[in-house]
Amino acid sequence: MSNTLIQIIQTVMAISAYVLLFRNYLQPWFKTKEFGEAVLPLLILHIFRYLGLCLLVPGQIDLSVPRGALQLMAFGDLAAGVCALLAAIAVSAKSKLAIPLVALFTVVGIGDLIMIAPTAKNAGVIDADIGTMWFFLVIFAPALLLSHIYIAYRLLLQRGHVPVSNSSVASH
Repeated sequence: MSNTLIQIIQTVMAISAYVLLFRNYLQPWFKTKEFGEAVLPLLILHIFRYLGLCLLVPGQIDLSVPRGALQLMAFGDLAAGVCALLAAIAVSAKSKLAIPLVALFTVVGIGDLIMIAPTAKNAGVIDADIGTMWFFLVIFAPALLLSHIYIAYRLLLQRGHVPVSNSSVASH
């Protein structure tokens, strides 16, 4: 079985598990929360994107993977993590900058996730020895992706761009 197929299977399984957790346990809680209360725990999760810097630690990633690709992925994650930290501080302080910083985080974070896939593929990351970073790829990255989707949804809802109905699956 190829590494790519293994990665796809593991990612689909992780996303399935996270969707089940969200729908059965988290969504009922999120529905009762205002914007800041709902997005804060997800922003805190994204602060851990500093872990992407492990890509730059000697001995963690196969030397065959181009250093430039690793730097792009590592610093993209770090940028998203810093934006998440700033947004989380603003949200917890109930600052007027909270929504703009959450929006900035969303753009930077989703942009990073979009950029990572082709960069990793072109650099041969999936077929290289990436050690424990594999777990980051198949466990943490799907959670980041799904939480980004929910944060973006809440941003749109907050701005009044998403109609709310009693039958809405992810209503506030």
